[in-house]
Amino acid sequence: MGIARTVGSDVFLDYFWIDTKIPFNKWFIFPYISWMPVLYLSFLYLALKNRNIYWRTLLIYNVSVMACNVVFFFFPTYVPRPDLLGTDVASRLVHFIYQSDAPYNCFPSVHCLTSYLLFITFKRDLTLKLPIRIFMYTLLWLIIASTVFTKQHALIDVFGGILFAEATYQLVRYVSSRNQRRDKQLTTSV
Repeated sequence: MGIARTVGSDVFLDYFWIDTKIPFNKWFIFPYISWMPVLYLSFLYLALKNRNIYWRTLLIYNVSVMACNVVFFFFPTYVPRPDLLGTDVASRLVHFIYQSDAPYNCFPSVHCLTSYLLFITFKRDLTLKLPIRIFMYTLLWLIIASTVFTKQHALIDVFGGILFAEATYQLVRYVSSRNQRRDKQLTTSV
């Protein structure tokens, strides 16, 4: 059982034996659904705090998500979900997410990609006060963990999202620094 096992005519199961050992935990739906407000508020914060970091992070985000969509098109994946029991708030939220978001196109996880992108941007490019830093780092890693505990994603999706974010972050920083060096050489030679 692995990524090469097909579920449909062109959909691959990206669920490994280790994913069966990770228990479903409905309470992780709360960090999971916090993802979009965290994403938008973080971009708003970056726009207000440092426009250069904001634009670079927005570029990384868009390039990464476009790359994910290419993977989704050529390598569609599927993650099986558990049967839901319960009528408490967490169970109803999980049910709502399951109804709203089909279990396809899971590799790489966009939730993990964007959460990790925000994590490395905050960690490497900004100086945050300790309480804010601890809160944000914890929340972002809880969002990443929530993707597997809510059975929205498999572990490989998490690693794929992190890899896409890191690769795009490094690529954009490399191209940006190269362009800055070129611009500097052009201005000093004039």
